Amino acid sequence: MVIRLRLSVLLASTAIAGLTGTAARAQTTSVAPSATATASTPAASKAAPAQGEPKAEVVNVTGRTALTRSPGAGLMRVEKDPKAIQTITRDFISKQSPTTNIQQILKMLPSANVMDQDSFGLYSGSTMVRGLDQTNIGWTLDGMPLNDIGGGQFYSNEVLEAEDLETVSLLPGSVNLDSPIVSGAGGLVEATMSNPSHKMGGLLDISFGSFDMTRQFLKLNSGDIGNSGVRFMFAFSHTKANNYRGPGLSEKFHYDFKLVKDFENGSHTGLTVSYNDQVNDSFLNPSLSQYRTTGYSTNYDANYSGVKDTNYYKLHVNPFRNVVAILPTHIVVNSRLSIDDSAYFWHGIGNGTGASTLTEGKTYYGGSYVPIDLTGDGKVTNGSTYLALTPSNQEQFRPGNTIKVNYQLGSHHHLTAGWWYEYSNLLQYSPVGQVDQTTGEPLNVWGTDALIKMPNGQPYNYRNFLTLSQVNMLFIGDSMDYFDRKLHIDLGFKEAMMTRRVYNYVAGPGGTYNRNLHVAEPLPQIGIAWNFNRHHQIFVDGATNFKVPSNTSLVDYYSNTSAAQTQRGGASVPQYSISEEIGYRYNGDTVIGSVSFFNYNMTNRLLTLTQYDSAGGASYSQTVNAGGQTSRGVDVQVSTRPILYHLRPYASFEYLAARIDNNIGTTSVRNGVTISDYLPTKGKTQINSPKVMASLGLDYDDGHLFVGAQLKYVGKQYATLMNDSSIPNYITDAVNIGYRFGSLGFLKSPQIQLNMTNLTNAKFRSGVYTFQNTLNGTTGVRGGTISGAQPVYYLQTPFTAVVTVSTGF
Repeated sequence: MVIRLRLSVLLASTAIAGLTGTAARAQTTSVAPSATATASTPAASKAAPAQGEPKAEVVNVTGRTALTRSPGAGLMRVEKDPKAIQTITRDFISKQSPTTNIQQILKMLPSANVMDQDSFGLYSGSTMVRGLDQTNIGWTLDGMPLNDIGGGQFYSNEVLEAEDLETVSLLPGSVNLDSPIVSGAGGLVEATMSNPSHKMGGLLDISFGSFDMTRQFLKLNSGDIGNSGVRFMFAFSHTKANNYRGPGLSEKFHYDFKLVKDFENGSHTGLTVSYNDQVNDSFLNPSLSQYRTTGYSTNYDANYSGVKDTNYYKLHVNPFRNVVAILPTHIVVNSRLSIDDSAYFWHGIGNGTGASTLTEGKTYYGGSYVPIDLTGDGKVTNGSTYLALTPSNQEQFRPGNTIKVNYQLGSHHHLTAGWWYEYSNLLQYSPVGQVDQTTGEPLNVWGTDALIKMPNGQPYNYRNFLTLSQVNMLFIGDSMDYFDRKLHIDLGFKEAMMTRRVYNYVAGPGGTYNRNLHVAEPLPQIGIAWNFNRHHQIFVDGATNFKVPSNTSLVDYYSNTSAAQTQRGGASVPQYSISEEIGYRYNGDTVIGSVSFFNYNMTNRLLTLTQYDSAGGASYSQTVNAGGQTSRGVDVQVSTRPILYHLRPYASFEYLAARIDNNIGTTSVRNGVTISDYLPTKGKTQINSPKVMASLGLDYDDGHLFVGAQLKYVGKQYATLMNDSSIPNYITDAVNIGYRFGSLGFLKSPQIQLNMTNLTNAKFRSGVYTFQNTLNGTTGVRGGTISGAQPVYYLQTPFTAVVTVSTGF
């Protein structure tokens, strides 16, 4: 109760700060939108250059795109922080297809291995960074966490339209001191929404493309409202497209809103809101044998064939609605003291649907038989079958707040201290929904109505649990500058404390109704940069990060068709990583480059593995700490500002050695008996971790005509922990061509743009969707036989073209 009261006081103080003070006089610059600082971007964290700054990057702002001097056409940014940062700016983002999501934007970065589910960004794919998947990466928007609080998943298709995205920064291996993240063992991705402009106007986009894709986008800017210091923008988009393979389509309605209030003393507050409403028909990702036999024709069934047709596509839909809201405030108390506060709220509801053929007389709940009338005829007839919708539903409420105090102590020290607090409520359940047995269509795809009931009248939720998560993170830091700002040092320490309380409403006989997990992790970090001059910098970075175990790892699961327990919940400790990096940057007037050598060691690696109960004689899955992992390598980026008649090249390269440090627990069969064993994985390469990735980009922009091309090479990737199945190396490509016209009446800088991907229409496996222990089977450390299983894959999306006609007004 005390904690909730404190949160209320913080929110109230934020609101009061937004209503007090003297309004600022309207800014007149129109070159680029001003940056609104949030609690996640401390001014003191920037290492100041020794001399001067380079010229302003923006030359001329047009309607949808901008003619700029940005290095690599927006694929690089001049960085000063004493850590590795890879940033993509508005210049590159605006020239991509407007349907592109945040994950897809990252593709050209040296550390990012991005796997798409579709070409348009309407589905969330997957991202690996230096041998760690996206659940090990923190994702934020204007300082607010976007990862699922339960398992750390991130769904890029639900967040922010490309026209409203200003920058995306990847911090591989490190997390900012004040980042509100509990899943950051692999680093951080920060996205920022564009600020509303100081001038009234707007932007209209209309797009159409392959697979009957259509999109409409409208943005309205209020401009400065009198002398109030207030301005806001509102954006709406609607996107619809058929699936590129198999039946079905996806449809998305999205709304973005941002308000900024400036004060004349430098204080400011604001409000960022992003709402998404989407229904997608799912893709069926093929196993290795399916890929070899049916390839791209491995799909859900387009036509219904009867009650055993659980692969009918209308039973595999992903409906979801979510809203995020952030209220960032910066209060300047005096020239030395300032306060940053960022209150936020996240709500999401929806599911990932599936289907099962159930049999009356064989319906189980929590390990016990329950007679359930599936057909609705008022009786239970043993052997009578019924096709049911069996989705995985969730509803999540996630309020939180980060407050930070900044103090300039003398000329050398900038002190920071703060507190992040969050209290989330996550309900997850698996109902059994009614299906029209004649047509195969579910009566309610959301799984919230038309449900099968148990004899007591309650919904037949064979999985049903509530997770309450509370986070407290205290942090303190000092940013120091010496020798005329040539030497910059960042020292920081945070203590992350988290409590999970899981209440399982289907605990079963001998199961556990309530399990709790208490975590307290000390997380020191240090960064040192030496600026020889404004062109040359070296830096050294050391950081610690962690990932908290998922909430589902605490839950016991039971089958709905037998008494078997399919998962045994239990406590595990957080995954912990220590990263070191040393790098060099050259920030010239024309050429920009960076090289960084990295090493990180992970302990208590979290994996969901198959275990064996020797007493009960059954196998089950369980999340365990599976030893360590070491990732070492080098990242290189180089680009230029305009050279040789408006050309801007870009190149990146990564060498990665991601090694599994331990043998991993599993089950095997020895002399006909199932035993606990170990997979001999020590020294093997981590899945989805190519040793070499490289990219090339080239952009031409003369103010009217712009042309860009990108190539990405991805080396061989393993799909099994035993490295006995792999994906061959491949190359992806993309091209954009556009023309900006002169203004005509109220139409400001109209333009037409064409984006194309996979010009050769190449077909191949582009990533691992589900990994396995081994494909061919192997002998365990204890001499048992470990059977093989088929990995499941992402497929490269085919040739896709999108034409966009847009204009400012």
